[in-house]
Amino acid sequence: MDLTPEIIKIAQRFLNLKNLNAGIVDGIPGNKTYAALNKLTGLKPDWPNERKFFGAIQLYAKEKGLDPGPVDGLWGAQTQTAYDALRHILLYGKAPEPWRPEDRMPVNPNNWPLQRRADLDAFYGPAKASGNKNLETFTVPYPLIIAWDPSKKTTKITAHKKVKDSILRVLNKTLQHYGIAEIKRLRLDYFGGCFMYRPIRGGNELSTHSWGIALDFDPENNQLKWGRDKATFARPEYNKWFEFWEEEGWVSLGRERNYDWMHVQAAKLVS
Repeated sequence: MDLTPEIIKIAQRFLNLKNLNAGIVDGIPGNKTYAALNKLTGLKPDWPNERKFFGAIQLYAKEKGLDPGPVDGLWGAQTQTAYDALRHILLYGKAPEPWRPEDRMPVNPNNWPLQRRADLDAFYGPAKASGNKNLETFTVPYPLIIAWDPSKKTTKITAHKKVKDSILRVLNKTLQHYGIAEIKRLRLDYFGGCFMYRPIRGGNELSTHSWGIALDFDPENNQLKWGRDKATFARPEYNKWFEFWEEEGWVSLGRERNYDWMHVQAAKLVS
């Protein structure tokens, strides 16, 4: 883990709460911040500065009732999980609710079909590489970064007409709940595509993208074969994001099968 301005800001906030006078909470470590860091009880004086910042985060997490592991200034998976929960507490005033698949009641208010070729064709019409009049291009409520070329942005998505309104409801709820700054921090605006006529990776059957009924987000950090031990979307701070999709009957392959966490689709999995 690299030392980021966000980590420094949270550490500065903690130092000031300890009356150590770290100065302005700006994510820029100046002389006051370093002096405060060196006074913080629980850190070893011979640690390099980066390790001291990580140790401060671990101490802050412990004070909030979280478990970052030992206060050793080393950033591992346990510290990352505690940090994510700490950020959630600081942003929303409470710890994130744990996600447990057995606690979720599947719903399907839009009557999305099963992910079988005959069912998909019957509900959405046949998938076509071009000339599909069932597709529609529409404006989304906040700009999306093109994941494979982050220098470019788009405000439009091309998807099947039957899923358009559902997508817009989800993205509007996302904007209302997280706000644009948090959307950017969580990379929920990194768009990996919707309509693309192609087979499933490593298979012969058509992908649900071929009907324009699947979307990918932040593929770099939620790669196809990654499970919840690596995919960022598996963290608790993304629970609401997935709840918004699931309220509309969309399926997350990550939440259901623990792979391809980037992907949501308007088609139910065949058991």
